[in-house]
Amino acid sequence: MSDRYIFRYIIILVVIVSVLLSAAAMWLQPYQKRNELNEQRINILKAAGITGVDNKNAEQLFEQHCTAKHDGDLPYYIIDNHITVIPMHGNGLWGPIWGYLGLSDDLQTVVGAVFDHKSETPGLGAEITTEKYQSQYRDKPIDQKVDAIAGATRTSNGVEEMIERTLNTYLPYLEKQ
Repeated sequence: MSDRYIFRYIIILVVIVSVLLSAAAMWLQPYQKRNELNEQRINILKAAGITGVDNKNAEQLFEQHCTAKHDGDLPYYIIDNHITVIPMHGNGLWGPIWGYLGLSDDLQTVVGAVFDHKSETPGLGAEITTEKYQSQYRDKPIDQKVDAIAGATRTSNGVEEMIERTLNTYLPYLEKQ
């Protein structure tokens, strides 16, 4: 075989694989967007204290419980006419962390909290995604501190900073509403 034959074969193979991968990516894009939206709905509902939410019923339950939604610079969601859920973004040890905080009518009590991360250490900072950690916030005043995760001081501090910064941004706005 000549080098030209091998070179042509490689080029044709690369083009075919590229076209197939591009087609697959375009075909899967709507499903990926739906899954991202459902993950957001699940987290919002969990922060509002609603249980039993999964990917199959997320859209239906969100439509049923979300009574108002405010998009814009300070987005928030009103669940069942009395729980305000606000999104949060911050920094952990290895990367971004985010979550949702559900607040009662008086905006002084946490109804629930959901946290997630991109790349925290498994068994340490990644523990922010567990029910055990998140439940520490439930039914507590917004200014109450919770136990940090042993060995994950930077991530724990990141969560506390994220909550404090978010509340300082949102509360004056929400109290006017």
